[in-house]
Amino acid sequence: MKNKKPILVTGSHRSGTTWIGRTISQHQRVRYVHEPYNINRPNSYMGLELDTWFSHYQSSNQKEEIVTSFNNLLQPTPLKHAVKTCIAAGMDIRIPLRFGKHLLLELLLRPRILVKDPIALLSAGWLHEKYDFQVIVMIRNPFAFVGSLKKAGWDFDFENLRKQEILMQCWLNRFTHSIENICTPKGRDDSDLIDRAALPWNILHSVILEYQIQYPGWLFVKHEDISINPELVFHRIFDYLELDVDDKILRYVEPYTSQMNPQEAASTSYQPRDSKLSLHTWKERLSNEEIERVKIATNEIASQFYKKIV
Repeated sequence: MKNKKPILVTGSHRSGTTWIGRTISQHQRVRYVHEPYNINRPNSYMGLELDTWFSHYQSSNQKEEIVTSFNNLLQPTPLKHAVKTCIAAGMDIRIPLRFGKHLLLELLLRPRILVKDPIALLSAGWLHEKYDFQVIVMIRNPFAFVGSLKKAGWDFDFENLRKQEILMQCWLNRFTHSIENICTPKGRDDSDLIDRAALPWNILHSVILEYQIQYPGWLFVKHEDISINPELVFHRIFDYLELDVDDKILRYVEPYTSQMNPQEAASTSYQPRDSKLSLHTWKERLSNEEIERVKIATNEIASQFYKKIV
């Protein structure tokens, strides 16, 4: 395998990053690493414990910890990897077998690292430039994004963005007033979850627009495109990564996207769904009034990704 660059799968949350990352990691020469930037459930293998959601490296007061963690992830010996995997899995009677298995796989395959993390989106440029990550960025339409957050009941504390001064001065300068306002007690009282979901969609996708200009060599994938034709788009993804698509991967894709699966997910966890029908779940999740509000709030940025959504 000539291409041994690490891989980053990122984008807005609720955009299919887990689906994409898990599918790519079915390749025997790819090792999956789950969300090192997640502050609620830090990745035990990496041991990185951040204090801010959507941490922007240049704004972070934890630069040294971030660099150390990624250095250890991307430059391990097979022995160190096997030890770290056993420690992360916990102490039990299977440690000798687990250690032997991971040591052998690392020696034989020397797999590429795949980091799946939508929360790392604002640090994706730094990760690419520092460690030469190949980056896949997922995009999802604002109605599906807001509908997904509404169903999950996921709110967001915008103080995570406001306190990152360099981030606010550069990437998010145009959103300063909106972020400052929604961080006040009155602003929070006057808004609801729909408003507080539409704003991060705008923020994250404005950053993605900048990435498209700055890093034309990255792969940008719309959730809608891969949901309509999973096999075709996954072939495009694997070609970008210079990985072959074998029968094992195709057998993995089909059960997770089949028409035999339910349209609606039972929880926020990664699970099989009818990928085509799932495109329309937001129409049941959002009222007509909410759809109109999302349309007005996001139209300026959404129109640069989609000719027509509603």
